[in-house]
Amino acid sequence: MQSKFIGRVEAHFEGFTLIELLVVLLLFSLLAGLAIPRLTTMYDSTQAAYERDEVLARLGELGYLAFQQRRDFSLVSYPPDDQEQPDDIPLELPEGWQVRAEAPIRFFANGACQGGLVYLTHEGQTFELELKAPFCKARR
Repeated sequence: MQSKFIGRVEAHFEGFTLIELLVVLLLFSLLAGLAIPRLTTMYDSTQAAYERDEVLARLGELGYLAFQQRRDFSLVSYPPDDQEQPDDIPLELPEGWQVRAEAPIRFFANGACQGGLVYLTHEGQTFELELKAPFCKARR
């Protein structure tokens, strides 16, 4: 005698339902909505820090530029506040940055400087720096 086995065929589909996929997409979009504005803020602050470091490097070069050009000059504010102050300082700053010294800082033709306090201003933020004599290396 032969026995025949007739069984039930069941289909097994493995995967996710449409509702589950929509919930995951909703969660990803919420996370992206929170993270993307923070990324632009981080980029802006990183860009400002990079420009601040560039300004510090340029301030550190002023003594060498005075030596190279064989002339003295004083740093009071840059860009100059008024028309009477000559724009003879060999300093270039990124756009939007301003430098103001508490008292005029004198750079001598031998490459040395007097030192003093300098305030960097950019978009409402002010950084206080000390230029240490004799070479005016910036310290925060």
